[in-house]
Amino acid sequence: MNLYQQKITQLRDLMKKNHIDVYLILSSDPHLNEYLPDFYQNKTFISGFKGSAGTLIFTHKKAFLWIDGRYWLQAEKELKGSSIELQKQDHANTFLNWLKENLKNNEILGTDFSLLSLNLFENLQTNYRARLKHIDLISPLWQDRPNLPKSKIYEHKIKYCGYSRQEKIKQIREKMQDLNAQSHLISSLDDIAWITNLRGNDIEYNPVFLSYLLISQKTILLFVDQNKIDSKLEKKLNQDGIYIKNYCEIYQEIQKLRDTNLLIEPIKTTALLIQYLHKSVKIIKEINPSTYLKSIKTQKEIKHIENAMIEDGIALCRFFTWLEENIKKNKRISELDIDLKITEFRSKSPYYISNSFATIAGFNANGACVHYKATKENFSYIKDNGLLLIDSGAQYENGTTDITRVVVIGKVSKEQIYDYTLVLKAHIAISNTIFPKDIPMPLLDAISRAPLWKNQLDYMHGTGHGVGYFLNVHEGPQTLSYFAPVLEKTKAKEGMLTSIEPGIYKKDKWGIRLENLVLNTKVKNPKNKDYGEFLYFKPLTLCPFELKCIDKTLLNKDEKSWLNAYHKKVYDKLSIRLKNEPKVLKWLKNKTKTID
Repeated sequence: MNLYQQKITQLRDLMKKNHIDVYLILSSDPHLNEYLPDFYQNKTFISGFKGSAGTLIFTHKKAFLWIDGRYWLQAEKELKGSSIELQKQDHANTFLNWLKENLKNNEILGTDFSLLSLNLFENLQTNYRARLKHIDLISPLWQDRPNLPKSKIYEHKIKYCGYSRQEKIKQIREKMQDLNAQSHLISSLDDIAWITNLRGNDIEYNPVFLSYLLISQKTILLFVDQNKIDSKLEKKLNQDGIYIKNYCEIYQEIQKLRDTNLLIEPIKTTALLIQYLHKSVKIIKEINPSTYLKSIKTQKEIKHIENAMIEDGIALCRFFTWLEENIKKNKRISELDIDLKITEFRSKSPYYISNSFATIAGFNANGACVHYKATKENFSYIKDNGLLLIDSGAQYENGTTDITRVVVIGKVSKEQIYDYTLVLKAHIAISNTIFPKDIPMPLLDAISRAPLWKNQLDYMHGTGHGVGYFLNVHEGPQTLSYFAPVLEKTKAKEGMLTSIEPGIYKKDKWGIRLENLVLNTKVKNPKNKDYGEFLYFKPLTLCPFELKCIDKTLLNKDEKSWLNAYHKKVYDKLSIRLKNEPKVLKWLKNKTKTID
């Protein structure tokens, strides 16, 4: 019997023992993070699927995993032998739709409320026939479970911060007053790190730390493993009105709240926390004020981000020079080597802290798997002919980066050039767009896809996501995705940092994705002032596109103009730093030639 089949059999025994008809496992932790500490990798433990998103449902006879198009190819491989059925998630096929169609009256749906958002809890409670039960069935099975992380917490240096802690707290308290909230509970780690100007290493790639923050108009309590904060830092926090409580004391503390209006964000707060509140507490459900505040980068932060992009661009120039040189020498290079080498070049920057996500280096067919991750058990060598997709990024003290480029290895086919050029046209289409301030950004997604739709092509992921400032590489509230709902919180604001990353993926052939980070920037010298403010996407990423893969005849005058202007900017910004590296400078000059 497959290892995962054994675990599922044990899970079903616990379901029977506890009278659970259906058990729900979410990709989640108590802070509802996208990326999880090893301690909370429940989905991987029980199924073997290693993707960063997905939802599992177990009945007494069947098991299902719902995932979006990014992970379909990966899941087909990793679920083999587990007896778990892959569900290709789309608008029609979701785990919620399955529950609605299959749950019966008075059946018991079990799940761990400490990993369940209040938003989803209320949805399940209101719209589904089963009775909800809080139960953790994973902990009894997971004997060798990893420990919770113990990394030290440190300050984000004030010279890099847009505002001091006190300034940020003042802004939040003003927003609380506007909402008539006397207290504000925050569980989301990026919000807490931003408010406190602290950083940690509890979530791989995200410089955050496990914590809760409870803000009132008079006091601020930070709930965190006290061993992570040294006495010197604690003293500084105390001086700013922030007092430390042990991480697990959050439940006791919120039990004490009485006759207060408590501000929470339902999609960022777990159902279990809310169940500890006294009935006299009135809940105000709104987006965390800090989410808006941190999404709009200050001029000081923007300057630092631009400098981080130069650091990243220099590292990438050196890396791509190394790669081309060694490919020509027929050196044995694997996808694993790509990850190690690109990290090595980035780590030479004095601002480098870590990578911002797991590097995706997919050669040929592997590149068609959107979130492919090479492992020691499963990787390819870079040889012969093909396309190498590299999606990577870094956390620098002065900014977060995320970039995807495609490298030609050997000879390139006409079909590959055609696909690459179409993706570039999609990238330029939205990069060249001027749009009204406050337009919901999901509405802009169609502009990028239009050149692909014209050819009956599409990709099963969003075109872009918000990016943090030395914080999570995926950060809301904005998103460039027609899969996302059009909401007030997704409106375009000046200063938002977003990715643009259209793609084409052909199973068993190749994947092409081209990604820059861009800044929502106000149009200078507007042609017409009668229709409000307009914004455009200013590219901040500094790295050439692959000229050998572009069919110039498919680009119109405006597209060529955009590409030439972008390449000029890349050369001008990076060449100054590379004047003492003739080999790398030569590579950069060749890659940024003007096309006509």
